[in-house]
Amino acid sequence: MARKYDSGYSFRSGDFREQPKGRSRVPEPPRPAAEEGQRPCARGNWCAASYIITEAGETRHEPALGFQPFCIRDETYVARCLSEIPEQYVRLSLELGKPSMRGATVRVPFGPRVPIRVDVDALMALIAESLVSWHERIADTNSLDFPTASMSRLRREGRAVARAADVMAPRLSSVLALEAAPMSRAWPLRDLDTLPEDASGIVHPEHVDATVDLSGADAGLEFINLRHLARALLGETRAKPEELVGVPCRADECGWRAVYRAELPSHEDEPEWWTECARCGDRMSEEEYREWVALCAAYERNWRKVPATLENLPGVA
Repeated sequence: MARKYDSGYSFRSGDFREQPKGRSRVPEPPRPAAEEGQRPCARGNWCAASYIITEAGETRHEPALGFQPFCIRDETYVARCLSEIPEQYVRLSLELGKPSMRGATVRVPFGPRVPIRVDVDALMALIAESLVSWHERIADTNSLDFPTASMSRLRREGRAVARAADVMAPRLSSVLALEAAPMSRAWPLRDLDTLPEDASGIVHPEHVDATVDLSGADAGLEFINLRHLARALLGETRAKPEELVGVPCRADECGWRAVYRAELPSHEDEPEWWTECARCGDRMSEEEYREWVALCAAYERNWRKVPATLENLPGVA
């Protein structure tokens, strides 16, 4: 009978004198020196250009420094999110009438019961509120035409969202550079403790119309969050990566048991990796992974039979 994984042993890949074929060493990148006027990327620990530092035996991620609210990679990502939101808004509108386990039945006076996706309707309103308000901010700054109101709510908001994205896309750097100014936002009652102390607003049964100071960095974060929420409701979010429990990373500077199944490549010309380390990013092909697991298993068997020494390992001179 196969024995379950026992975490009673511990070793690092540096214990072996010989390295597996094709093995790459992933050194820790140097910490960049901060210049006057630089600030951390607004995405914080989620910064795409973050770097790993180790101090006092603790490892943590630090966002990239720059003179703009976002690093170059994250600003490109914000632009991508903004460009996808109008299409997502249209697709969300098509989900309004579809049945859902989380849907609610709303009675229209003198009409039939119509299943409404309340979660979809709320997100669509949130998208329109966010993009139109930032459209107004950049229109006021650059002396552009303000959003217009006409037609029915869904058609009006759909066109306003598309128009806002078209206006802000070529001026994204100006949008992200906006200074903090009062803006109105609908705040859930359950999140009242996250409101700034000096915020004002009107309390409703379900939410609060709060006035808070928002800057261009908040605009970028809102675009990213709205895209992620839309993808979640549309069922496009990625599944949780499969963790390979008990398999340590092969990189000498890592050794953490944070290896998981890598995602398939987006393009045909990209290499296909079998595993990836969540800490350092070291990758292995399927052949390299199986060789590494076999070496780890041999180490465990030898460790349980004979006191663990390098001379006892198979294949070690």
